[in-house]
Amino acid sequence: MQKGKAKIIKIIIRLITRTLGNIPEEIEAKIRSLSISQLDKLADAQLDFTSLDDLINWLSQSQN
Repeated sequence: MQKGKAKIIKIIIRLITRTLGNIPEEIEAKIRSLSISQLDKLADAQLDFTSLDDLINWLSQSQN
């Protein structure tokens, strides 16, 4: 399961980086701490992100 999760994280970070540019390490760490379910939701949500603030806001809401 961890291998699969690591692949998902790698793909999501790559997609976000293509859209938004490099992301800070602390944001990447938050992404890595998400559950599989949250990563699945992030995979969909990231398609609508236009700024790093969108990602940060999504991460804040997902941790509530």
